[in-house]
Amino acid sequence: MSSVVPQATSYIIPARPEVLIQLTEELRLKEPDQSKLTQLIKQDVALFTSVIATVNSAYYARSVEITSVERAISILGVKRIFNIVQLAALRNSLSAIGPLERFWDTATDVAKVSAKLSKKLAKLNQDDAYTLGMLHDCGIPLMLQSNSDFKDFLRSMNGRSLAEIHNRELERYGISHYNLCAELAKKWNINNNMAEAISRQPVYEATFTEAADENEQMRFSLCLLMLARDISDIYRHFWRIPDTKEPLVKLEPMLNFLGISDYEYADIKEDILHELSFEQ
Repeated sequence: MSSVVPQATSYIIPARPEVLIQLTEELRLKEPDQSKLTQLIKQDVALFTSVIATVNSAYYARSVEITSVERAISILGVKRIFNIVQLAALRNSLSAIGPLERFWDTATDVAKVSAKLSKKLAKLNQDDAYTLGMLHDCGIPLMLQSNSDFKDFLRSMNGRSLAEIHNRELERYGISHYNLCAELAKKWNINNNMAEAISRQPVYEATFTEAADENEQMRFSLCLLMLARDISDIYRHFWRIPDTKEPLVKLEPMLNFLGISDYEYADIKEDILHELSFEQ
C-alpha cells in the first residue's frame, strides 16, 4: 500500500506592519523619542484602539481609565507598551483571517495564567510570559486560513496528546501548527528562547530529559507554558478540544524540572484559579 503524501499548501505568515518596524528601530536607540513613539502608534487607528483597550483591560488593573498613548507610556513604560503594541498588531493581522473570538479567549486565558505563574515562580518577565501564552497556538489561524477542514480535524483530535496532534497534522497537511507558531514568532522578532519553547510543545517530555545547557531559559519558558495550559484547561473548556478524561499535560517532567512537589503545585494552581474567578 502506498503512503499518501500531503499536497503542498501555501501558508502566508503575515509580515510585521511598518509601524511596528519603525517602533523597533526607535527603541534600539540609546534614548528613544517618546513623542515619536506616540505618533507612530497614533497613526494606525486600529492599532491605537487596540492598545488603549488593552491597557484598560482587567489584566493591567488600572483604577483610572487611560485614554491616551502618552499616559499609557508614562504609567506602564516604553518596553511594556511595545509588548502591547506588538501583540495588538499581531492580533489585528491574524483576525483579518476571520472571526476568531474563541481562539483569542483561549489564548488570553493561557497568557494570563502564564503571567501569574511567572510572578509566583519569578524566573521570567511577566510581560514576556504573557506574550508566550498569547502566541502558544498562533499557528492555528494560519492553518484555518489554508485548510477548510482544519477545524473539523481539530475536533476529531479530541483527547489526543499534543505529540499525536502534531504528528497527525504533519501527515495530513505536511506541516504542524506548532511549526507555523515558531515561524511566525521568528518573523515577528519574538525572543528566540520563547519561539523555540512554543515549537517544542509537542515534545515537551523529551525536552526535559536533556542535560542542562545554554537552553535552560528556553526550557523554563516551555515549563511555564505547559503548566499554564494545564491550569487553563481546568479553568475553561478549550474551544477546539473539549474536556477529556485524560489530562492535556503530564505534570511530572515540569515539576521535576522546577524541583517542586505535586502538593506545592496544587497550592499554586488553587491560588491562580482563585484569582481568575475574581477577574470575571
